[in-house]
Amino acid sequence: MISKNTLQEVLLDQREESEQLLRYATVVRDAEEALRNCLDDKLIKVIMGVRRSGKSVLAHRALQGRAYASVNFDDERLFNIKANELNQVLEAILALYGNVKYVLLDEIQNVEGWELFANRLQRKGYSVVVTGSNAHLLSQELATHLTGRHRTFEIYPYSFREYLRARNIPLPIQLSYSTAQKAELSSTFAAYLETGGFPEIMEVANPRVYLQDLYNRAITKDIAMRHSIRHIRTFKEIAGFVAGNCTSKLSYKNIAQAYNLGSIHTAKNYITYLQDAYLFFGVEAFSFKHKERVRRPRKMYGIDSGLIRAVSGNSDNRGLMLENLVFVELLRKENTVNYFADAQGKYEVDFVVRPLNAPDNVQLIQVCADLSNLQTRERELRGLVQGAKAFHDLPDEQLLLLTMDEEQTLQCAGHNIICMPIWKWLLSNINR
Repeated sequence: MISKNTLQEVLLDQREESEQLLRYATVVRDAEEALRNCLDDKLIKVIMGVRRSGKSVLAHRALQGRAYASVNFDDERLFNIKANELNQVLEAILALYGNVKYVLLDEIQNVEGWELFANRLQRKGYSVVVTGSNAHLLSQELATHLTGRHRTFEIYPYSFREYLRARNIPLPIQLSYSTAQKAELSSTFAAYLETGGFPEIMEVANPRVYLQDLYNRAITKDIAMRHSIRHIRTFKEIAGFVAGNCTSKLSYKNIAQAYNLGSIHTAKNYITYLQDAYLFFGVEAFSFKHKERVRRPRKMYGIDSGLIRAVSGNSDNRGLMLENLVFVELLRKENTVNYFADAQGKYEVDFVVRPLNAPDNVQLIQVCADLSNLQTRERELRGLVQGAKAFHDLPDEQLLLLTMDEEQTLQCAGHNIICMPIWKWLLSNINR
């Protein structure tokens, strides 16, 4: 059991760290205003996302200027703390901070039974904010104990807009750009694609080493240790295989056979663990039939293009990185995302996009780094045309082809399809 003196020392150290953090955390996150505006409602605010994506900074920035206390459970001194000791945490908070209205519980998934404590704080009148890096553990407890009493914010590494803010590059206020603006934004986007959007990446001497270390910590600490994985080497090899095959179709059966796992169930568990830690995402094929969606292989994507470059052998595959980047942006904008392939496997569309708040509003998006090859251009356009037919003749404004640099309207089979640079899409209203 943790001693009172140790607990007070931990909280004092963490308060000093938080104060220092806020002096340097100057980038406004896209979710910040929404979080700040709901701090005084009666719902528990839950911030989820991959480690080092800026969850804690977001929470502290939103709470800045208010009477709040915080405790970070991703601290080795609090590693074995139990739920029945959390009342001591509250006592230590009150002793250090005095009367506070807001309480931040950082990386709370490290404490089993945390949700009961959060509920009690809420009942006592505190406004509670929690952060965590494991989607399953949080969602499980939220569904069980916090149903209808919480609001979730999913945080990703920097969007391109946030990346521009971090580099002090003014955000365009219109969709027309001068030649100089285009050149600067295109160049900045190329850097964003290469290094990714983790907030600390601009402050480290070797981004690749930083990202590899972040990845290894997530694999070891957030997954292998938490789930008591016995065959860690095999698990790491499978994680590396997924990283090296982002944007490709993978099946549990193929993974189980390739790594002699013995059962498809084990392969499914491993992939689920990787997704729960927000490292990777599985995308189902679109079908109007649920059984068909489940039966077909999933396409896998990573949380960040820079991270995938750092841990896979695909560092020079610009098309792969662009597609992965577009996928993460679609998640950021709260869309349901699938891929489309016709029954014969002849045509494919990278993304079938439906906003969560308007699921009948379908948009089809292709991503291609370079359209100079006529066969490539025809394949991408034909995929959109066939996809439009499958969705009962979608209008042209719901078909989009994203590239690295090209901007024009392309004709195919009577359709006029917009083609635009991804950096411009990221800054436009078309990017829902």
